[in-house]
Amino acid sequence: MKKLILSIIFISIILLVVWNHSTITGSVANNKTETVERDLEITTGEPEPDKQQLIDIDNTDEKTIYLTFDDGPSSATNDILDTLKHYHAKATFFMLEPHMKQFPDIVKRIVEEGHSVGLHGVTHNKKLFYKSEQSALDEMNKGQEALEKLTGIKSTLIRTPYGSVPYLLESYRKELDNEGFKLWDWNVDSSDWSLGSKAYINVTIKQIEKLHKGNVTPIVLMHDKNETAKHLSTLLEHLTKNGFLFKKIEEYNKPYSFNCYDRCYRMEDK
Repeated sequence: MKKLILSIIFISIILLVVWNHSTITGSVANNKTETVERDLEITTGEPEPDKQQLIDIDNTDEKTIYLTFDDGPSSATNDILDTLKHYHAKATFFMLEPHMKQFPDIVKRIVEEGHSVGLHGVTHNKKLFYKSEQSALDEMNKGQEALEKLTGIKSTLIRTPYGSVPYLLESYRKELDNEGFKLWDWNVDSSDWSLGSKAYINVTIKQIEKLHKGNVTPIVLMHDKNETAKHLSTLLEHLTKNGFLFKKIEEYNKPYSFNCYDRCYRMEDK
């Protein structure tokens, strides 16, 4: 009889231990499952807007090209706009503050016809613009204010006078970046500023073809001037026949700018 009782007690203890182990294991497993589910919710959710990456202009299968015009607006801008419209082309205009005030209707037309507008400063004077980090920032802020007053657009797209190398030191770049400005240079120099005739067309086409072979999207530097406007249709005709799609620079595009390396220095240092 005693043996029977002891056997029953022993079996009961074993069953109790097994039940407790199963309960604990199940609880731990449930907790792990809940933790994993919470982690998945965090890691697979949409990124916050300020953490979304800018889109690289080279990240496309399209035969894309970006035409940019500096120093305007001017008396030549309407002719440039007419040509762009004829070829269904979009472009980006980096404009000077005094010229925006001088030709407000042209600025509005640029926007109305779907082109991008950017800032090129105020003075276009190397000694004044690059005098200090603050002077460069002040000129871009002044241009931004003028453009916003005319169009309601607060553009952050900028191009510094004569390009960012050699005078735009890293400290300047950081100051502009902290204020939200996006610096754009170019990888095709049309040389329309020096050639002064249709000779810039062939120079431009050769550079574009070379970049295209290397799968690099061309960003073409041109200027808002009469000679450029006069021969622009020849360039656009060639590019259109060769299948290029003309796009404008957007705020969400990843900026393209020259690297300083050891080439940058302060204006007064030379």
